[in-house]
Amino acid sequence: MIMRRTIERVLLLGALSGATFVASPERARAQDDDYWVDVGDDSRSPRSRDRGGPSSLDEATRSGQGMRLGQIAPREIPPSYAVRRGDTLWDITGHFYGNPYEWPRVWSYNPEITNPHWIYPDQSVRLLPEGTPTTIAAPTRGSRVVVRRGVETGTVFLREQGWLDEDALETAGVIVGSPDDHMMLSPFDQAYVRFDHLPDGQSAPQGEYTIFRAIEAGQRTEGEEGTLVRILGALRIDSWDSERRTARATIVEALDPIERGYQVAALPRRFEVVPPERSEIDLDTEIVATLNPTELVGDQQIVFVPVGEEAGVRVGHRFFVVRAGDRWREELAESQRQAATIDPPAEPEEYPDEVIAEARVVSLRPNSAGLLVTRATVPISIGDRAQLRRGY
Repeated sequence: MIMRRTIERVLLLGALSGATFVASPERARAQDDDYWVDVGDDSRSPRSRDRGGPSSLDEATRSGQGMRLGQIAPREIPPSYAVRRGDTLWDITGHFYGNPYEWPRVWSYNPEITNPHWIYPDQSVRLLPEGTPTTIAAPTRGSRVVVRRGVETGTVFLREQGWLDEDALETAGVIVGSPDDHMMLSPFDQAYVRFDHLPDGQSAPQGEYTIFRAIEAGQRTEGEEGTLVRILGALRIDSWDSERRTARATIVEALDPIERGYQVAALPRRFEVVPPERSEIDLDTEIVATLNPTELVGDQQIVFVPVGEEAGVRVGHRFFVVRAGDRWREELAESQRQAATIDPPAEPEEYPDEVIAEARVVSLRPNSAGLLVTRATVPISIGDRAQLRRGY
């Protein structure tokens, strides 16, 4: 059973599995949407007590203010619960604890449940640690949710997968612990993150970091470089202990349950698609990775090249993806070639380059760049050559 978050309207855009691109105002109007983010209980705030606030989600959307949801009176939490048809851990935890975000805690009490998305009718789910009697849960004042805008026009947003070059992976941190008492972490939980190495010139981690797991080599195309990662969420660095090289952080997004041992990196996920910028250099390189290694790569998808700022690449530069050769000879089997009515002549030593795609730089690191394919006449492959041309 797929857990559904009833206080969030999740933004779903485009057909790309790894990235979302909003190219024009028309597409933006058709695809963009607001989404609700739970920012916790702010009942102790004087401003929160003084103002009445919106009385409906629609009013809160129009006003841009938050709205309190989920105020619940004191209630009993029994040691266990018998699952009924249609139940999810999200629903069960919301009913008994008054906060569905506590579902990782309930899951940690039930090690026999190997997948939190799948529970079955009549299954007994422990709601408290083993041996704990019925508990009276304190009343809750609910949470205030605020409206945030979705992906803006002219941006690329990585929502499921990302790519790290060797330099970025070397400076990644790892979640080593949490002051919370449950195995699976979720938004608003605290985490301890250790960084053995930081980028040159940076004395402390700061801002938001992406939580990820590396995708195994067997799931990637042969010859790809760098590390393709599955994005699991994000956390915000709150403080830094330079002696222990450990940061205290708050989880702000969880696409899946977050566990100790997951890595974090400064992986940008939102990029502006700027106007094309004329190149002042000639540069030859090749496509070394894609966000979707098992799929054909075409328009509005992301590819990566192993050159960046240090080579003179800039955001907005246009790379021309080129290929040379006789595609008929390369792609057809020997038996199909023999079907020709005349023997093909010997191939020339070298074919001219043909442009098969154009891609624009949208993300940049010292030694790598992410490109958005803006036009492609045939699918792009790993190893295809990419060129910057002076004056274009």
